[in-house]
Amino acid sequence: MGLLQPLGLLALLSVPVIIGMYLWKQKYQQKQVPSLFLWEKVLTQTKSQQPWQKLKKNKLMLLQIAAAVLLSFALAAPFVAGNMQVQYAVLALDCSLSMQTQTADGKQSRFDLAKKDMMDWVEQSPEHSSFSLVMLTDNPFVAVSGGQDKQTVLQLLQKAQPTAGGVDWERAKTLLTAEQDALGGDIVLYTDDYGNLGSMEAVEQIYNQQEQNTAVTLLSHTLQADGGYVLTRLHQYGTETVQKTVTLFADGAVYDTKTITLQPQQDTDVVFEGISEQTKTLEVRVSPQDALPLDDVRYLGVGKAQTQKVLLVTKGNIFLEKALSLLEQVDFYKTEAVQTEGYGLYIFDGIIPETLPTDGHLLFLNPPKNPWFTVGAEQNFSDMVRGTDVAGLENMQDITFALQKGTPLSANWGKTILQAEGKTLGLFGEMDGRKMTALGFDVHNSDFPLQTTFPVMWYRLMEWYFPEQVAGVSQSVAGQAVSFALKPDTQKAVVQTAEGKEIAILPPTPARTLTETTQSGWYLLKETDAKGNTTTTPFGVNAQTVGESDLYVTKEKAEQTTAAKKTIHAGKPITIWLLLLLLGVILTEWWVNCREN
Repeated sequence: MGLLQPLGLLALLSVPVIIGMYLWKQKYQQKQVPSLFLWEKVLTQTKSQQPWQKLKKNKLMLLQIAAAVLLSFALAAPFVAGNMQVQYAVLALDCSLSMQTQTADGKQSRFDLAKKDMMDWVEQSPEHSSFSLVMLTDNPFVAVSGGQDKQTVLQLLQKAQPTAGGVDWERAKTLLTAEQDALGGDIVLYTDDYGNLGSMEAVEQIYNQQEQNTAVTLLSHTLQADGGYVLTRLHQYGTETVQKTVTLFADGAVYDTKTITLQPQQDTDVVFEGISEQTKTLEVRVSPQDALPLDDVRYLGVGKAQTQKVLLVTKGNIFLEKALSLLEQVDFYKTEAVQTEGYGLYIFDGIIPETLPTDGHLLFLNPPKNPWFTVGAEQNFSDMVRGTDVAGLENMQDITFALQKGTPLSANWGKTILQAEGKTLGLFGEMDGRKMTALGFDVHNSDFPLQTTFPVMWYRLMEWYFPEQVAGVSQSVAGQAVSFALKPDTQKAVVQTAEGKEIAILPPTPARTLTETTQSGWYLLKETDAKGNTTTTPFGVNAQTVGESDLYVTKEKAEQTTAAKKTIHAGKPITIWLLLLLLGVILTEWWVNCREN
């Protein structure tokens, strides 16, 4: 047997105190008696009450000493050596949009079922089990690392909420690997599809009922001579032909409704005409709702585009210069060296300065080695370069061109937009609040400038850098950071989220990037100038449809077992038994005292 808190034995000092109390007795006060006849009896009583005398057997004293000893050992936290079964596991909860799919009865979602099963797992795990809890979102994070306090984990799971975004599985794998290395045990993943962790070994708890689903994947607005046009695109995920009603709202009021038939696994475009130039917000909804209501709606803020200054730093690239000069949303400049600041975007063709500009976004073409991302060795490519379907930069999958040679790229902040032979040749993302793109090739070594998709790619990139909206953003995707092009005279800026929370953007300068975009809906940017005038600009944050709206299991189930229990040599605490025995002694002492009095 051992003691976890040996200092608890100091309570044994109470034992001699108890004994001393029974040895030490008070004297009777001196009294006069009317006769000496009783002197012998008084003498006997006086002798029995002397301060110090031989200790006699006393039931109450023995019970009180026993209680003090039991309490002392209980405070010392004793344990006995033995073997016990425990579990070490890294629990991972998928918080993405698809996990909000409703069950057939409409009472629960996949996320609700996963949370309940995780909480049951924690509650039923053996004592002294250790687990980590990782929340899987667009920015995965570790909520608990190697904890043994079940109540902490249960409270975090109870508060956990799903997002309208996706999961950054690459970052998730990094976090899960680190937690598994530190803790040991199994990775237990609660999600709705197999194989998201690639070759990593994991116990997968899958929640998927192969639901049909229709998603709104696009909402755009253009102004023409005869008024505004709105294009919305719907995709039917599943195997059934369905009929849906599409309703367009302009500034919150119903503008028009159309009924369409959607074919399985196909896109269907719906066009609305005659939209007023004064319209500020557009919203499209699809009914009846299906198993995943959040992707049945899409939001778009409408505003006049601001022209953005773009500086191309190059020694000569006629193809790129021509493509940029045709873009209406940019004010294009060219130089051979960065000598000033004040541009919204800096494009570096074949060079990177030692010190980057402190303002504006960045784009690197055929970059040399640098500290901001990894540039591989130059190599030849025989396969075609192809664009990818990636959230945040839409309609890039149609890009195809031949490339003689290029350099693979990688960065922890980047997502792949161009690839060939399994190598990334183009990536985009955000680093420290600045949008960045890197293309690992010289366009002169390809036939890309001869393709119709060449100007399209630059147009899409400029749309991503400078969304057509007064505030620099018209719609975004849940889970993605949003940056703003504020007015020059703005002194204070806050964003009101779809949940009603207000987040300060400015001050301090420069304006911070909004990262709290986990939920879809209308967001409001409020800009206040030095005179106290406030301008409110609405913008939409939409549900992530890429990789989330297809509710079918898309990968094969891997062979797996349940999370294993392990037998370890550990101490079994016996404090609870000592406390129960102490309670019994106290009750016995009370009973004996009542009988004697």
